[in-house]
Amino acid sequence: MKIVIKIIFSLSFLANIALANDGQMTAKLLTDTIKSYGNKIEINSNVISFKYDSVSLYCVFDINADRMRLVSPIANIDQLSAEMVIRAMQANYHSVLDARYAIGDDLIYSAFIHPLSSLTVKEVESAIRQVATAAQTFGGLYSSGELVFPQSPQREEKPKKNEA
Repeated sequence: MKIVIKIIFSLSFLANIALANDGQMTAKLLTDTIKSYGNKIEINSNVISFKYDSVSLYCVFDINADRMRLVSPIANIDQLSAEMVIRAMQANYHSVLDARYAIGDDLIYSAFIHPLSSLTVKEVESAIRQVATAAQTFGGLYSSGELVFPQSPQREEKPKKNEA
């Protein structure tokens, strides 16, 4: 009986330690997760730059705003065809899932944007994989690699009234 009480007390104590920050992602936990998952890590205040699978990634977070952004620059928008941009937007719906293609500062990025405090370690790890894969597959599969939602079949284009 004493052993059972000790085990229950120990488990309760460990649970309290794990929940000491209410299960919230912190700057330290985010940084530690990236350190364990990436390489060539550089930290400058609230910006963490690192490599994952030879892809350059940047994590920018703001504790006060409770936001984080994980991005990988892909290309200058001047280098993109209209078809590439359309394919990227279609991929945002069908195949990049939690990651997204986004344009900012004249660059196209693969990006994951999320409230910071509610993130889990597994979600951060998944976000790293998805953002890196989306960057690698831009211009080809346009995929985050995790899962793909089926697309509807292409509709046959109907001639415009002026063309009939």
